[in-house]
Amino acid sequence: MSSPLVVVRGSPEVLARVSTLVIAGGSTKTSTIPGVSIAGPSPEATLYTPTLDLEYLVKGKPVTLPVVPVSPEGLPTPAVISRALLQRLGIQVLPIDAGMVYKPRIPYMTLPSSTPGGRIDEEPALPPGTSKRIIEDAETAGELIAGGREAVMIGETIPGGTTTAAAIMEALGGPGVDAVSSSSKNNPKGLKRRIVEASLRRASECGDLYCVLDQIGDPVHIAIAGLAKGALDTGSSVVLAGGTQMGAVLAILDKMGVDTSRIVIATSRWILEDESSDIEAIAETYNSGLVVANVSFSDSPWDGLRMYDQGYVKEGVAAGGVMSLALARGMSIGEVKKIVYEEYRRLLESAPKD
Repeated sequence: MSSPLVVVRGSPEVLARVSTLVIAGGSTKTSTIPGVSIAGPSPEATLYTPTLDLEYLVKGKPVTLPVVPVSPEGLPTPAVISRALLQRLGIQVLPIDAGMVYKPRIPYMTLPSSTPGGRIDEEPALPPGTSKRIIEDAETAGELIAGGREAVMIGETIPGGTTTAAAIMEALGGPGVDAVSSSSKNNPKGLKRRIVEASLRRASECGDLYCVLDQIGDPVHIAIAGLAKGALDTGSSVVLAGGTQMGAVLAILDKMGVDTSRIVIATSRWILEDESSDIEAIAETYNSGLVVANVSFSDSPWDGLRMYDQGYVKEGVAAGGVMSLALARGMSIGEVKKIVYEEYRRLLESAPKD
């Protein structure tokens, strides 16, 4: 890849019209299964990650706990990338509680029906009827947010989300475990497959979309589908800022009869180059656009950022989408990296000393 912004499918023109970034945060017990997610220092700590991500994104520091979300290896949350660039782009940020266990100590919008998700290999993801109510709430929110805006970007923070996304896509007839990425360098596909297969046994008894989602979904992907539909219904364009998880959103919208060719996925080069997943197959399946920020941190002074180029983290908290926005609006790759490196330095210098 040589271009700063790589267009795999569709057109990047929508990026120039984005004025608002919505970040939906949520939690599921699926993320606490050992080995599923490294989006936190321990499986149990992943329940805090969406809360801390959103607090850091808005305030520049976490509030609920005095720690920035990191992996067990010390990799920083991709919110570092988004936070750094959003300050320069002048984009409005709206956090949404789509089912967080721990509510963030910042202003945010709540979807009234949202609730944290269950452990999908052992129990239903959500109480009966919940997914339908979440989508209805989110559609209304999407209409309110998009009203009068030309384009809305929607991102996510949900540890374990590629596993629940794989279950949603497979249950709805799309790509599944083989197509989704992982925050880990070594994608735990065997574990994901066992979890997904266990959940699909329950979903196979369902007769409609909402029953399937109640059984094997999660509140974030369901909410983003509703947000996207509500925004599209007002005439706004929608950019999904994220990686292979967004396949679950597209699968839900497709089953709802939404024309998913009207949506563009904006992601990072680390997702596109990930040999253990297939974002291109997801975009092709749902005929969506796909643009990629061709940014590498291989020359970073810090190991934590260089590890992104070694196959860790890859995406989240709209990082790839925000980098794509910056590049589409004229920033060079060098400028993007300089801004991110400055924020990471600030973060390190402000960290509590032992």
